[in-house]
Amino acid sequence: MKSSGNTLDEIEFKKNLYLEAQALEVWSCNEQGQMKFYNQQGELEQSLLVPSFPKQIKR
Repeated sequence: MKSSGNTLDEIEFKKNLYLEAQALEVWSCNEQGQMKFYNQQGELEQSLLVPSFPKQIKR
């Protein structure tokens, strides 16, 4: 979901679009590889769909 050309406002807008389109979860990854997971209720501690997915991606 993150690209170097997106502002934080643009990322938030995209996240909300996905959730409004009935996405079960939205995942984002920052430039340091930190993952965040969201659903209709807000930010999640981990993915509910893939609980074993790492919270940190190594480059």
